[in-house]
Amino acid sequence: MRFRIRWQDVALTLALLFFGLAGTRFAARLQGAESLDVLAYALITVAAAGLLFRSVRPLWTFGLTTVSIAIYLAMGYPFGPILMSGVAAMYAVAMYARIEHAAACALVYALAILPWWNDSLTSWITWSAGWILLPAAAGVLMRLRRRSIVDLRERAVISERLRLAQEVHDVVGHGLSVIAMQAGVALYVLDKDPAKARASLEAIRDTSKEALDGLRSELDTLRGSAPLTPTITLADIPALATRMREAGLDLSVEVDEVELPDTYQLAVYRIVQESLTNVLRHSSPGATASVKVYTVRGELVVHIADTGTPSEFTEGHGITGMRSRAEALGGTLQVDGSHGFAVIARIPLPS
Repeated sequence: MRFRIRWQDVALTLALLFFGLAGTRFAARLQGAESLDVLAYALITVAAAGLLFRSVRPLWTFGLTTVSIAIYLAMGYPFGPILMSGVAAMYAVAMYARIEHAAACALVYALAILPWWNDSLTSWITWSAGWILLPAAAGVLMRLRRRSIVDLRERAVISERLRLAQEVHDVVGHGLSVIAMQAGVALYVLDKDPAKARASLEAIRDTSKEALDGLRSELDTLRGSAPLTPTITLADIPALATRMREAGLDLSVEVDEVELPDTYQLAVYRIVQESLTNVLRHSSPGATASVKVYTVRGELVVHIADTGTPSEFTEGHGITGMRSRAEALGGTLQVDGSHGFAVIARIPLPS
């Protein structure tokens, strides 16, 4: 059985050992007790040494400390600094062991003190509350606080991973869809219209570069460095529409000029991008599409519709990601496949 003793535990043990060995003599004088012998100091040492294992074997700590304190009191030695080791042991059990174990240890410790208690039962209960229950409660609270901090960090990591996965899905998925469409066009007109084939190949080159830049930007963000690409805004939607038209989609775009934070503009752009990518992937030949971005009654409305998507559909990662983007800004996203296919996001305007 191997475990690692932390330096904090060693420091606490040394502090308790010094306090116990140096302070017990004065405690004995104040209580009119006889001079302590070697056994008393040995028990003080063992009680403090138990704290070495507090973070790796808290029940060992409690056992060594409590047994040492019980023997110390049974031998008639005076109450003194050795009891501080008991306080530290109770805190350690509550901090590092299961709560039910901490409750059982608190009861055992209080009962171990009772036979050697020279005052009233009421004073024993009061002493137990201050010297046993209070450090146990402090340990439980600290444990819950640390657990909540860990949970918050884990949720933040998961959230960032999901955000990164969504960005990669949108950037790479869109790029590959446009590349596939343009490659098909280039192959079809390669012999008939070399100029058209050349234009498609240039579009493939530009789309590939944009997708790689977007992917590199996300990787830079993951590494903690500043993204290399500029922030995406609503002003980039017309360029997106141009690429979609070059890929063969008959598309109309109407985007109102709206002052929005960067997070809103990126979300709207990605919703439009993913919707148009789905049109390329799933719409029937000859389908037309429209994009409208406007404000009405304090809401930003993003409406993307096409005329060629079959009525039956299954929500995949794309729609789920678009809905997550809208809901992250306090909005909603609806899809309708009854007549073609429509995506409607409604996002409250920031105050």
